[in-house]
Amino acid sequence: MKKFLIAFLLAMPLAANAAPMTNDDVIKMVKGGLNDATVLQAIEGAEPGFDTGPDGLVKLKQGGVSDAVIQRILSRKGAAPATAAPSCPDCGTITGIREIDKPGQASGVGAVAGGVLGGVLGRSIGGRDHRTAGTVVGAVGGAVAGHQIEKHAKSGKVFEIGVRFDDGNSRIFTQDTHPSWNSGARVKLVNGALTPL
Repeated sequence: MKKFLIAFLLAMPLAANAAPMTNDDVIKMVKGGLNDATVLQAIEGAEPGFDTGPDGLVKLKQGGVSDAVIQRILSRKGAAPATAAPSCPDCGTITGIREIDKPGQASGVGAVAGGVLGGVLGRSIGGRDHRTAGTVVGAVGGAVAGHQIEKHAKSGKVFEIGVRFDDGNSRIFTQDTHPSWNSGARVKLVNGALTPL
């Protein structure tokens, strides 16, 4: 039983309890006479804690570390976990806000009201001999004016808000009021509306 326990403990990977491997650890192994294959195997089995900045790479080279080992260190440093998932898929960052002029949409009510009012005024201005012509001209002019007035009254501004979500998707949201945040602000999508984080 005792031999079984010792064998089991020896079989457990020591890297799980070890501190992350650093540039100094690699230099120590190379100066200790370990060949590249052994050093590479140790790098693969360790938690990376390497300095891959220019100074760190130069220090590795000056310490006698081969280019093959340095390249493996670079690939271990840049590797991201395959199972990493966004912590908040409904969270994102404002990428831009754009103000847009919204043209007014006429429903026809303005044209009808303007036409009636223009017809009444045209009839009274046309006098007794020209009532029909005055009514027609007044109605047409009133309809055109009413249509334009209604369109102008319903025009305004809208704001397009671009958001890049943490899961990589991008969307554009539109609202009638000026948003209270700027580009770079963090937001969350709640029930179809953006809220600040």
